[in-house]
This record gives sequence, C-alpha cells and structure tokens, in this order.
Amino acid sequence: MRSIENMLGLWASGLRSSQAIVDWAGMAVARPDMPDDSRQELFELITYGPEQCLKRARHDFSPRPARMSYLQQFCVRGIETELDSPVSALAFAHWAARGCMGEELSEPAVAFGYRLDHLLIDCEDEAAALAFVRNELPALLPQCRTVAAPFLDDEA
Repeated sequence: MRSIENMLGLWASGLRSSQAIVDWAGMAVARPDMPDDSRQELFELITYGPEQCLKRARHDFSPRPARMSYLQQFCVRGIETELDSPVSALAFAHWAARGCMGEELSEPAVAFGYRLDHLLIDCEDEAAALAFVRNELPALLPQCRTVAAPFLDDEA
C-alpha cells in the first residue's frame, strides 16, 4: 500500500493531478488495512485537496511530499510512457533530457537522459530521439518497475 507521502510526491513532481490524489484518498480511506492514524489525513485530502492541505502547518496536516529523485521520476514516467504514441514518447524524451542534468552519469537512466539531450538539443533530431526511446526504454522497464513500486504498487 502506498503512503500519503508518496502520493503527494507524485503530485509535487507533476505526475498526478490534484483530482487523482483526491480520488486515491477516497479509495484509500475505505481500505480495511489503512492505519487509523492516516484516515483523518485522507479525509482532509478528500475535502480540501493537496494544495490546501500542504499550505497548512505540519501540526495540522503532517504528511509532506516524498522527494522523488531523478531515477524515481524516470522510472514512474518510463512505465507510464506509451511507446506507441509519439506525443507520449517524445514528452518523456524531453523530460528525461532536461531532468538528467547534473545527475551521476554512471546511472543507466541518467546516461539515457544525456543521450536524449544529445539527440534533441545537439542534433535537433526528434525522430532519432523517438526511435531511441522506443528501442532502449523497454530494457530499462524491469528495473523501473522495482524502483517505482513504492509509488505505483496497489494504485487504484
């Protein structure tokens, strides 16, 4: 089961809309395995949404968004990318090319992003970037599923 902090992390990273968080909270609050101490916070998310809840002091609403690393965001975005859709695949390519800057190049997802930066910025070749995403991303998806699991497992 995902935590409120992880769901807020998805929202803060632009990976989920406010309505998606409210919808998730509505389903999560009804789960029998949801800890009682989280139910009040879920009701508050349902009622006020993440924007208003996070404007409140920590003693009024204690959950805060989990900070998502480049790798975590890459993995969630990679899993959710529709490789058959040029719009989806290119949106991922542009995000990865921008997001990888300054990250540790020894990480395969970062090297992937730098390659996309080269194709998109240096070469100005969206077709090559699209082909690269479609050919190379599937090999990274098994690791992505593991890394993204705390954010996506049990998503309803």
